[in-house]
Amino acid sequence: DGEFTFPLVGRVKAAGLSVRAIEGDLRSRLAEGLLKNPQVTVEVAEYRSQRVFVIGEVAKPGPIQLTGGTTLLEALAGAGSLTERAGGDLLLLRPTAPAPDAGPVLPGAPGVTEVRSVNIQELQVGAISDNTRLVHGDTVFVPRAETIDVIGQVNNPGQYTMEKGLTVLRAISMAGGVTRLGSANRVKIMRIVDGKKIERSAKLDDRLQPGDTLIVQTRLF
Repeated sequence: DGEFTFPLVGRVKAAGLSVRAIEGDLRSRLAEGLLKNPQVTVEVAEYRSQRVFVIGEVAKPGPIQLTGGTTLLEALAGAGSLTERAGGDLLLLRPTAPAPDAGPVLPGAPGVTEVRSVNIQELQVGAISDNTRLVHGDTVFVPRAETIDVIGQVNNPGQYTMEKGLTVLRAISMAGGVTRLGSANRVKIMRIVDGKKIERSAKLDDRLQPGDTLIVQTRLF
C-alpha cells in the first residue's frame, strides 16, 4: 500500500519517495523528542514494481522481479538453464526511457542501447567484471548459436555450432574427421554473399563464417 510501520514512529509513507528521502523523514520524526541525533539507513530489500527480462535460448524466458542488486548471473539463474541451441555470448540491452509496463526489448530496436556483450562461459566461471548489476527495464538476450554445415566425406556430417576463429581443420575434426574416401586437400566452402551462392577451394587454416557450408570431397585415386 506504499507505507510501512516503524517502531516509535508508526506508519511511514514510502511510495513515490527515494531511499534518501525516507531516511530523512525517519530521522526528523525520531529526533522530535525521541532520540538524539538518530542515524537511519534504509535499503530496498525487493522491488515489486520493477523488473528485467530474460529472453532467447533459456528454459523459462520472461520477466524477473528486481531485488536489491540483481546481477546478470542471478537473472540467468532465474530463467533456468540454457537450451542446447544457446550461443556463446549474451547481450545486455537497455531502453533509453523504460516505460512502467513495457515488455522486453530487442537488438536494433529504436531507443535501445546495447550495453555490452558477455561471454556466458566466462560469466558462469566467475568473471566478476562481466557480472553487471541490472536496472529496471533491462533485457538479457541469449541468442541462438550461429552454425555451419559440414558435408561430404566426413564421418559425422551435419550442423555444428560456430566457434570464434573456427578453421576448416577444426570443423573437419568436429565432424569426426575425413573418411577413408575423402581428402583434406580437396575441400570447398560454400557461402552466401549478397544473396548469391559462392563456392571456393579452401585450405585447412582458412577461417569459416556463420552460415558457411564446408564440403569435403572424395580424394583422387
